[in-house]
Amino acid sequence: MTPKIYRRYVVRVSENALISLVLSSLEAYSVKKKDIKEKGRPKSRIEVYGSLFGHEVIMKNKEILYQVEMAHTDTTAEQRRSSVDENKEAISLKADVITSFWPHLIYLGDFHSHPFKNTKEVRNNKMYFMSQDDREWLKDNFWKQKGYRVGLIMTLAAMEKAGRKANDWVATNCVEATLGNYRMWLSAYCAYSQKGEYRYTNDNDATVTLDCPALTGLRWEHSDFGRFKNGKYNSS
Repeated sequence: MTPKIYRRYVVRVSENALISLVLSSLEAYSVKKKDIKEKGRPKSRIEVYGSLFGHEVIMKNKEILYQVEMAHTDTTAEQRRSSVDENKEAISLKADVITSFWPHLIYLGDFHSHPFKNTKEVRNNKMYFMSQDDREWLKDNFWKQKGYRVGLIMTLAAMEKAGRKANDWVATNCVEATLGNYRMWLSAYCAYSQKGEYRYTNDNDATVTLDCPALTGLRWEHSDFGRFKNGKYNSS
């Protein structure tokens, strides 16, 4: 099924999916990998890639919610400092297994990390958003055939000392958070087909809401909620 254009997209990330995103991204950022070398020495700060599984819910007024329940790291992806190549065979295998044995879940899309040396570089150039190379990635017809819907980017940068800045949105589709002396940005994009072209939503796109209660709490009201008035609940 090819995803359509909706009036509004909500990407909701479960706590379990967030934990997987954080752990795999931090490992690739901080731990040197022996088979990736520069001048003969193992390197850290490399990108990681994985698949997303969850649910699709049609809401009111042509709005859609993508609930990300699982983020599974691709162990056969080709990782480098500034890029990562997916393994399409692995993606197809995992999507087929999910469909066959856990049919309450569907393949939603993918995630990858953007590792940076410091937070200044990220903030000054808004590097927590999608790169042009990322957008070109979606032009491969493979993604359309798989019903690709959601792309998540985990951007990481180290700080000299632990920070206490509160977690908050820097855009409706991007949340900034602090984990000790790491600063991270999680951004969400949705895919749709328009005039035969498969594309991502824009950076800082007001039609895309990233909802991650484990980081921000229940601060979004996705539909009008009734009020308690005159001693009773009013749902109208």
